[in-house]
Amino acid sequence: MITNRTRIQFFSRSGLVAALAAVLVGCGSKQEAKQHSTEPVVIHVQLHTVAITLSPEEFTASGTVRAALNATLSSKVMGRVTSVFVHEGDSIHSGQQLVSLDARELEAAVAIARAGHQSTTVGVGNAKTVAEMESGTSNARIVQAEAQVAQAESALAMASAKYDLAVAGPRKQEVTQSHLAVVEAESTLKLALVELNRMKFLVEAGAIARRELDIAQNRYDVAKGRRDTTLQGEQIAREGTRTQDIRASAEAVAQAKSAIQQAKAGLIQAKAAAMQTAVRRKEVEVAQAQVEQSAAALRAAQVGLSYANVVAPFDGKVVQRRVDPGSMASPGVALLDVEGGALRLEATVPEDLLKKIHIGSIEPITIDALGGVSLSGRVSEILPQAERGTHSYLVKWQLAPDRKLRSGMFGRVRIEVRTARRMMIPPSATWERDGLHYVHAVDSDGTARLRIVTVGQSDVLGTEVLSGLNSGDRIAVGKQQGVSDGTRVEARKS
Repeated sequence: MITNRTRIQFFSRSGLVAALAAVLVGCGSKQEAKQHSTEPVVIHVQLHTVAITLSPEEFTASGTVRAALNATLSSKVMGRVTSVFVHEGDSIHSGQQLVSLDARELEAAVAIARAGHQSTTVGVGNAKTVAEMESGTSNARIVQAEAQVAQAESALAMASAKYDLAVAGPRKQEVTQSHLAVVEAESTLKLALVELNRMKFLVEAGAIARRELDIAQNRYDVAKGRRDTTLQGEQIAREGTRTQDIRASAEAVAQAKSAIQQAKAGLIQAKAAAMQTAVRRKEVEVAQAQVEQSAAALRAAQVGLSYANVVAPFDGKVVQRRVDPGSMASPGVALLDVEGGALRLEATVPEDLLKKIHIGSIEPITIDALGGVSLSGRVSEILPQAERGTHSYLVKWQLAPDRKLRSGMFGRVRIEVRTARRMMIPPSATWERDGLHYVHAVDSDGTARLRIVTVGQSDVLGTEVLSGLNSGDRIAVGKQQGVSDGTRVEARKS
């Protein structure tokens, strides 16, 4: 039930609302009159119609530019640094001398090794000479000993025959034979004398042992005794057989048998001496091995001397110089850092993107230090083992030669993941304020409306819009000076 008090409150509020409406209508009439009295401001801007396009979706991997070849040079020997021939940034070529050390001790070691090599070379020459002499004399001794055995056997046969003749009595033939025996014995004596003189010469020259001279002297004595025996035999044959002659013949037979035994013993000794030739050959082999060993020691000393000069391992440039003349270089202590070869961008890539790249594939690369210029890089290497924890792989892209490129520069490589439907707008259409991104969308009547949008990644195709715009919307791009929410705009005529 509505009371009178309620009616009064209702009518009071209604009157207040009516009064306010009258005031607003009056103000509106004045504002409309003011607007009709001035022409609206129209700003000409460049317009862009938003559309959905098929564009590649990319993954950006960050990495560092590095040289293909990197080396830290150090010395293999300890020594005082005498000269450093390069500085940071200097270009170097393979084999160029970069650092030199004090090499006096190494040079002395080379001189000692060279002297040792020369000594062993002379030693092997002497051993070969002795072996050749031993081989020649041993063969001659064997032949001579065999001849002496045959000669002794002949002498025994002759002595036996003389003994038989002595027993049977002399005959004219026996006299003749005894004379021939004398001639033969004298010939043998002359041969033994020649052999004795030759042995004396060889002993004095140090070519043979004293034992060989004793054997030759023995042969000479035997030959002299045989000659004397044959002379006596001839005399007996001329004088006739006597008891003494028979005994002498028997003695000659015994001496001939003894001579055979001596000749055979000499043959055995000659053959035994021939075995010394094999020993001499072994001595030559040992001397030759010593020559090879000394040659290896000389080469090792020369290699050690080469360590006094640190040379460039490849063509490139010096990155860092760590030593100055006067410093002490030790094995393993860095002297210089050098790099060479082509420059590469090394970046880590998630394992799920490895199927998108392969050796030889080419991707666009941006180097920030070069002002964002896009380069092309070819995949030259993919490390087979992933990094622990991240499960990402290191990939190396070889870069085209560029004088402005430097190792250590930061770069980005864009890897196409898949093709997607994306809404792309020019980067100049949006701006950021207080963490939000805005655009000026233009209505059908040409009025600009401020609109908040959500943007994604930006690339060469533009900036991706995730929300806030629809396909077909028109937006202002480029210079938007004077444009604000509610401003009338028209497309700028190009």
